[in-house]
Amino acid sequence: MNGKKDSKTFSSVDDREIRWTEATKYDNARTWSQSRWYTSNHSLNKVKIAPDDALTSNDLHWKDKKTADGALATWERHGNMGATDYIYLNKHYLDGRGDWASDYWRRAAAAHEFGHALGFCHKGQDRKSLMTPNMSEVASNQPTDYDRDAYHKLWG
Repeated sequence: MNGKKDSKTFSSVDDREIRWTEATKYDNARTWSQSRWYTSNHSLNKVKIAPDDALTSNDLHWKDKKTADGALATWERHGNMGATDYIYLNKHYLDGRGDWASDYWRRAAAAHEFGHALGFCHKGQDRKSLMTPNMSEVASNQPTDYDRDAYHKLWG
């Protein structure tokens, strides 16, 4: 979409794994999203997802922010070897009033941004993907069949 395509290079994956740390109040959403992208029942297990430890390099850090920028969450790539990328979950919307302040949307936002960390770009609305560019039209709060197919194309 818009000239972008899924990419191993444009991801947080380092040597077929993502090592993460977290400092977010939305640990339930983080856990949900990681478990949906790393599951044996759909063979989404080609990229290891594990917490960072003293002997590994942190690839992804989960953080909170509070800003009225229109995004429920964002993935920020730093791109250098050994650099840490970030997923920011936005308290302005996820703790606000209305539909966004629910477990469903917190999980959808976290899973969508984790999809970017795995190298997935936005998909068109008609494809019913978690990776749709407009969260209000997201098909699910977890990877869909379309997303699983994209995962297998990219990671095997």
